[in-house]
Amino acid sequence: MKLHPLIQVCVFFLLAFITSAQAQVPPLINYQGRMVVGAANFDGTGQFRFALVNATGTTTYWSNDGSSVAGSAPATGVALPVTKGLYSVLLGDAALPHMTAIPSAVFGNSDVYLRIWINDGTNGTQLLTPDQRVASAGYAMMAANVPDASITSAKIAPGAVGAAQIAAGAVGGSQLANNAVTAANLAAGAAAGNLNANAQTAVASGGLVLSQTENSALLNAGYFKIGTTVLPDGWQQDVNGITPAERSRHAKVWTGSEMIVWGGATVAGVLINDGARYNPISNAWSALPTVGAPAARLQSSTVWTGTEMIVWGGQGSGPVLNDGARFNPASNSWLPISTTNAPTARVDHTAVWTGSEMIVWGGLNAAGNPVNNGARYNPATDTWTVLAAAGAPAARANHCAVVANGEMIIWGGVGSGYLNTGGRYNLTTNTWSNLSTTNAPAARIHHQSLWTGTEMIVWGGTTGGSILNSGGRYNPATNTWMATSTTAAPGARVYHSMAWTGSEMIVWGGSDSTASSATSFNDGARYNPVTDSWALVSNTNAPSARRLHSAVWTGEKMIIWGGLFLTGNYLNTGGRYDPTTDTWIALSSPIIALNSRQRHTAVWTGSEMIVWGGYGGIAWGDGQRYNPTTNRWTAMSTAGAPAARYGHTAIWTGTEMIIWGGIDGATYFNDGARYSPASDTWSPVAAVASLPRTGHSAVWTGSAMVIWGGTNGGANFNDGGRYNPATNSWSGVTTAGASPTARANHSAVWTGSEMIVWGGTGASNFNDGSRYNPASNAWTAMTLTNAPSVRASHTAVWTGNEMIVFGGSAGTYFKDGSRYNPATDIWKALPEAGSLSGRTAHTAVWTGSEMVVWGGLFFDGTSHYYNDGSRYIPASDTWSPVSAAGAPAPRSFHTAVWTGSSMIVYGGQSVGPFADTWTFTPGRVMHLYQRP
Repeated sequence: MKLHPLIQVCVFFLLAFITSAQAQVPPLINYQGRMVVGAANFDGTGQFRFALVNATGTTTYWSNDGSSVAGSAPATGVALPVTKGLYSVLLGDAALPHMTAIPSAVFGNSDVYLRIWINDGTNGTQLLTPDQRVASAGYAMMAANVPDASITSAKIAPGAVGAAQIAAGAVGGSQLANNAVTAANLAAGAAAGNLNANAQTAVASGGLVLSQTENSALLNAGYFKIGTTVLPDGWQQDVNGITPAERSRHAKVWTGSEMIVWGGATVAGVLINDGARYNPISNAWSALPTVGAPAARLQSSTVWTGTEMIVWGGQGSGPVLNDGARFNPASNSWLPISTTNAPTARVDHTAVWTGSEMIVWGGLNAAGNPVNNGARYNPATDTWTVLAAAGAPAARANHCAVVANGEMIIWGGVGSGYLNTGGRYNLTTNTWSNLSTTNAPAARIHHQSLWTGTEMIVWGGTTGGSILNSGGRYNPATNTWMATSTTAAPGARVYHSMAWTGSEMIVWGGSDSTASSATSFNDGARYNPVTDSWALVSNTNAPSARRLHSAVWTGEKMIIWGGLFLTGNYLNTGGRYDPTTDTWIALSSPIIALNSRQRHTAVWTGSEMIVWGGYGGIAWGDGQRYNPTTNRWTAMSTAGAPAARYGHTAIWTGTEMIIWGGIDGATYFNDGARYSPASDTWSPVAAVASLPRTGHSAVWTGSAMVIWGGTNGGANFNDGGRYNPATNSWSGVTTAGASPTARANHSAVWTGSEMIVWGGTGASNFNDGSRYNPASNAWTAMTLTNAPSVRASHTAVWTGNEMIVFGGSAGTYFKDGSRYNPATDIWKALPEAGSLSGRTAHTAVWTGSEMVVWGGLFFDGTSHYYNDGSRYIPASDTWSPVSAAGAPAPRSFHTAVWTGSSMIVYGGQSVGPFADTWTFTPGRVMHLYQRP
């Protein structure tokens, strides 16, 4: 095949300061050429790959799909029509599939050459030589005369324009884009000062101002109050700043700028339907929404369409599935996939993306039998089309599939035995043809495959009896196989990953058998098909050994994430590998999420929620700080932190969080530590030999932490201690007088002068309590008249003058409660929360005017979890349901804090533990004022 360049026109040099004027200077390169096959002009569709390289071709500045490195061929081509040998393309036209925009910075290099590879569909991909030098054109002359409106803010150095460069009155409302000025651009108090200024120039005539209170300042400024409006309840999930929980057998794709992981199974074997996006530039994660996401599953198939990730099939918590959904990163939302004419439910199948459709084929059906059917899914029309059955390969699962030159290629797997056969499916004709088996690799499963641009490479896997480190290269143009060298190849393995760099295949990780006790690897090697040779991958700073992980190629680096080491040892770590320098960088981030957990603690500092400890299959000894303003998590130091535990207490002193007591599953603790978020440091809390326990209470008096009650599993306690952080010392709590009887799982609140202890369980369940005054170290009994019925694991909040008790259990699960006034020693029953069922392990917060109850469980032989709630308003003695729209999944043993305007819910437990964060903002009345 001969490939002749005909003409290269409009190849121009774009100066950085004029590229923003896109209406005048399009950031495109128009290239035309001629394609001759043999002696005849080619007619049809050609596959073209383009790269802009340096003079020697050893450095890639840009390529059509962003994957070229060191002058290598891009992984995917651009389909172009060729008529009588002539073709034309606008390089950098992102509207074309597999074409990325050309950054203007490319032309900051003195010499730029265009390198082209062309494939006619028969003779394979060939490199056009020589490379064509890019010359400037007429547009570049515009640099001598910058047109009006072509200089934007991106071209102005920070700080270059100050008050001295702006004429008085030059910037008005018409010069500012909508939303250009945000809170971050305003000096503290500037907006309020302007609003309260004479004439109220910040608000146009007829403009409305909303106020949470009656506002006399607005009335004095001439505003009219025109009424009130009610803002509804609202839930919002934290979608930034977390790493996904550890998992394996999850789905993954590379979008061109981010790696997306979703689903899989956690350390507890629980299937999950959450995920996150990793941006290697910022080295940070953003959570995927769970609203609209598919049901939890593992071993689903996943493809990237160019704009969406499609998840389909796999193993659910019960049956095998035949449904899925599409995730759009641009809108951060999920869309359902039609199930009409969809393939039957299956697992261990394959899915490939053709450029316009996803093709699902093969796998194991719900009965565990291999199938050899499939269908094509078109996301543009949300429709399925069944694949032709005639001539299809034998039924199989755990096979591999790639798309190349208008065909889907299937190979290997297991059906009626292990297979080394396959088939080629023609996308245009809907027909099958066989793959040659001459020189094909040995039959196998659990191997990996990839497409190089001209060949499919398969490597590794198992025959069932032995683990392999062999493979083969299949060339569809010649329908032939060639073995891969085994000299210096990585050790035999399964459950490994493979990535294609544009010139090399990287094999990494995996294990030496399919057994649960298999040895996992953190090594690998790079295979060059041109030289049929291997080179070791450095394991310095490489991620820890693992299998069943994910790997993606970014165009420059391979990203490894997740997987498991041994059964029960799941991972949420990873690394980035640069083959150019043979070096690893850990996927660490200043924002690292907590593992899923329950029975942890959370405190509110005034600006952050601090979560620490808890249980999620094991006891955790770590924590994080969540800032709702920035929607970000910050990792806490573990140096000097308490030992891992759950069922402990945590209080906030105004400057520190104090952790104390708890259990790790076997040991009851009588120690703790103080954490300062200002310095991110821990200080020890003196241990007290007589106080190892869990199920106790803790309150902060303003100068001391008071611990009381609890259990060590064999005995319940009616004693306690007062801890003074200023002296790091303890003093006793008297047991004389009206001290409550020994108990655990009671409630305690601080009134400003007393600690009120109520309810709980010990020798029996209780509905009594007592008030403790630390100043006099004395107890005062509480009346039992009209007190709630006996219960434990209820909630209690302090309103400023009353304690409100709600819910709990004592064989029966309660949905009632009562208000206790210590000034009068009187109980007043709450009306029943009509919208709520009886519950325990729920949360309750005080907003300043309402108690918000949410979540929890009851048990009747089966655990039932709630994701509903209600707001109790003491002023009217009424309940108002919490909106369920957009609420988190049902859970118990979660935490909740009140920020001053919203309730933040974190973690908890249902079928498995959670690691998600949600913000609830109660509906409220707003007063409306209008400027005349």
